[in-house]
Order: sequence, then C-alpha cells, then structure tokens
Amino acid sequence: MKRFRKLISIWGRLVFVLLIILAAFVFAMFQGGYVSWAIFYAITPFILYSISLFLYPLRTVTAQRVIRTPSVKNGGKLLVSLTVKRDFPFPLLYTVISEKWRDEDILLVTKGTMKKLFVFGFQKTEEWQYEIDRMPRGEHVLEGLEIEVSDFFGWVRKKHFIPLKNTVLVYPKMTDIHYVPIDTQYDLGSMISPYNIVKDTTMATGIRDYQSGDRVSWIHWKSFARTQTLMTKEFEDRRSQDLLVIFDGRPSETFEEQVEFTASILKEATNDQAGIGFLTTGAESATFPFIQSEEQFNKVLIHLAKIKPSDESTAVISNDYRTEFSQSGSVILITAHPDWPFLESVISNVTNARSITCFTVVKKDAPVKNVLAEDIRLAKSKGISVHALTKEQFPTAFKGVIHS
Repeated sequence: MKRFRKLISIWGRLVFVLLIILAAFVFAMFQGGYVSWAIFYAITPFILYSISLFLYPLRTVTAQRVIRTPSVKNGGKLLVSLTVKRDFPFPLLYTVISEKWRDEDILLVTKGTMKKLFVFGFQKTEEWQYEIDRMPRGEHVLEGLEIEVSDFFGWVRKKHFIPLKNTVLVYPKMTDIHYVPIDTQYDLGSMISPYNIVKDTTMATGIRDYQSGDRVSWIHWKSFARTQTLMTKEFEDRRSQDLLVIFDGRPSETFEEQVEFTASILKEATNDQAGIGFLTTGAESATFPFIQSEEQFNKVLIHLAKIKPSDESTAVISNDYRTEFSQSGSVILITAHPDWPFLESVISNVTNARSITCFTVVKKDAPVKNVLAEDIRLAKSKGISVHALTKEQFPTAFKGVIHS
C-alpha cells in the first residue's frame, strides 16, 4: 500500500506538469497575441526540465561513508565523511541528502545536522562532512542515505534510498579510579592484604604457548631462539585477587553512571592483574568468568556499550551462575536499588564469597529516599558493606571501602 501511494504521488506530479504545459498551450492558441505565447515559451524550459528530472534515474547515484572516529566514548565527538557520486552529469538543482539512523532517538542529539542541501549542478561528485558533538553510549546503526531532488518550483520531487550500513559503537566513559584490592587469597587459607601479587615470578614451573595479553617479561627467550616460536613461562600461583563484579541492569536515574563506574573498576582491576569475573543481570545478561587480557576486557567493553536497562522483574540472579562463580573471593555489586530480593539472590548464588561490597550510585545533591535508606540499613544488618556514592566520588570509591 505504501509503495502504491508513492507511485501515485510521483506520477501525479508528472500529470500535473503536463497539465500546466497543456493549459498554457491552449490559452496561447485561443487567446493569441504576443503575451500569451510569451508565457507559453517562458514556462516551457521549466516544464521540460521537470519532465527530464522525472526521467532521470536516481538509482545510478552511489555513496561512500567513512567514519573518521571509529572509537568514540560516551559524550565524545563523532566525525563522518560522505562522498556522493554519479555517472551522468545531469544538472541537479535542489538536492537534499539525509542520513538514516536505525535509532530515531539519535535525531534528538544531532539537532538537524543529518540533512544537507546541495546545488549539484553538472558536478559528478559531492562531499559532505559532519560531526555530532555528544554521542550517547550504545550501538548506533546507520542504515543508509536518502537523496531527494526537486525542480525549480517543486512540481517534481523524487527520492531514492541508498543502503549504506555502518555501526558506530559508543563505549562507556571511564574514570581513573584508585583501585585497592579488597581481599587477597593464598593457595591454602586466606588473609587480608593491601597487596595484589598474582604470580610468583621468581619461580618458573614450566613453559606454554604464548597468548595475547602475556607480559613481555614472561617470554621464554631461550626456547624462542631455539624454535623461533614464542613461549611463555608458567609461574606458581602464590597469591591472587579473586573478584566478582555484578552489575544491576534494572532501570534507574543513574544507569549511565553505573555503567561508567563498572567499566572503570574493571579497567583498573585488569591493569592491576586481578582475577576478575563479571556478571550483568537483566534481559541482556551476560557472564565473563575470567577477565585478564586486553582482548577479554574489550569484549566486556563491547557488552557495556550495548547494554540497556531491562525490566524490573529480571533483577534476581539465576541459580545457573552458582557453579560458574563459586570460587569468588570478593563480590562487588553496582546498583541503584540495593533491595533485599536482589541482594539475597547474590548471597544464595555466590556461596564462597569472603566479602560483599555494594556500591549504590546516587545523584549529586539528590535527597536519599526513605525506601533507599531502609534498603541500605537492611543490607548492612545482613553483613553487606554498602556505600552510597555520586559520580564525583568514583575516583576515591575504594578508599571508603578500606577505611570502613
């Protein structure tokens, strides 16, 4: 039906143009005189151009898009270049090129920068470069370009969509956090320690194939000189920081701040060579049992870039994760709703946790609601360390944990 209406509109415009030239010709024939024929001859070029534009094949127009900033963080700038080409130099006057995004909410951010008016003329190539100053976090898909051309008076208008798909992934913004390991465990037994030594690098127990993320200092150069194959020393695990980070995917006023805080913690803990597991709750739940290399951390970042708030009913952690994260030493919860059903599902599934720390992200200068205050008191009475903090307090978040 939509396509039928489109055809009716296009052919209706052509009929309208033909009626104009026919009416002008009939008027000149019956009226006669210089003025009548002058009017006919004056509008004839415009009529001929409109008919020619109607016959001009827009499908021969091609386009190319280049994303100048492929890696963008939340609130960062996106720079895009477009090149529109055609083979036949038909004189195009008013040409409007517009970007088509899958997510229409992006138009609220772009504020009309997604359209550009060109006077093509006889040129075969036109270039357009635009930028979006504050890109929101998420996966944004560019579906293609829409080209609309018009004659002098708008009698004939034509549109053509050029499929040109690109995906722009906007990563969460990360804050520099002074990460301090909460617990440190030995092979047998456990103890509290402010240090985090993952491997005893003074005692090599063997060698293995090199893996992405291994330190250069761990490479076994003697075997490389002999076999020309990179091998990595294996060390005795003397002390490790087992950490499980759980992200609450329910909707909240501080959802973006929670994502930023989570990404910041994981980045700093990975740099600190901690043994980290990560879990997100909700409809888009995902598990990352072990994060240590840069490649593994990038997979987590991609997930955090795409994640969206889920339904309230999906907050409770499933029992399916009990085996996968049964060896966690410390658990960090990041949420805006530290209610007991959510916390209880964490406690029942992470049975071997030595400590549970809940970071409750709140808005700056916003009053703490009675329900939230009651949830925090209940959580503390159950032995869970709860810390309410704002975005401005992210850098010193773990300082408050150590001294509490």
